Amino acid sequence: MLDLVKTIIAPETIWGSFLMLTIGGLVFYVLTSGLSHLYYFVWRKPRFFPNEKLDPKQMWLERKWAVYSLLGNAVLTTPIHHFIVTGKSRVYNDVSEYGVPWLIASILLMLVITETLVYWAHRFLHHPVVYKKIHLHHHQFRVTTPWASVAFHPLDSFLQAAPTHLCAFLFPMHAGVYGVGLILLMIWSVFIHERVTFMRVPLLNNTMHHTAHHKFNKYNYGQYLTIWDRMMGTYKNPIGLVEDGWDRSVPVNPHRSSTKNREPAPVAAEAVSES
Repeated sequence: MLDLVKTIIAPETIWGSFLMLTIGGLVFYVLTSGLSHLYYFVWRKPRFFPNEKLDPKQMWLERKWAVYSLLGNAVLTTPIHHFIVTGKSRVYNDVSEYGVPWLIASILLMLVITETLVYWAHRFLHHPVVYKKIHLHHHQFRVTTPWASVAFHPLDSFLQAAPTHLCAFLFPMHAGVYGVGLILLMIWSVFIHERVTFMRVPLLNNTMHHTAHHKFNKYNYGQYLTIWDRMMGTYKNPIGLVEDGWDRSVPVNPHRSSTKNREPAPVAAEAVSES
């Protein structure tokens, strides 16, 4: 059984890697985004979004760009996956090889590296030139649905996943840590595009933060945490700025949400500190 699983997720040919990444990515996207859509916007719609009418054209565009992204990423990631499964990276399989302390340390190290690089990669993607050519395809969806979770230009989504791949070549990393890290990226992307913030933990760059990021086209560039945003003056508290399906009793403050603070989707602006 284990041999069969290994054959499926770690084929040792280029074509095998490409097919695994393509099929696996599409299936995972349909399952995670599809279930999120069904739960929040169909089965429990009266609880979370009772007055919202979804735009079929937008959801079609979100799915179209998600397919482009997944196919493009399969092409870009295939060499990386091939190097890893053929032993040309620093990924290892046996925890005892480096011990549990290093396993824990490597998770923390990966978090530090990915949080830093993803923050600056995201800032780079908001540079006006790069934004108009690449990142605008994602930001065209000002009010997102779960289908927007991977609706990116392939270079965009690859750039934001690249720090995790990089870690597999920088220091010893258990295969489980690497795999879970990538899966968590996709799940987290679904969470932050649902517009339902059920996780509200200090320093967590949660769904509401990302809803504000889409609404204003700036602020809250971090991956899982708001630490870099707070240090660089790009943090924006979303309370009173955006509506959220989890707690519809919290009103949107018309002052904080006024259009003078909002950038139109086709225009990229570097985020600035704002009280």
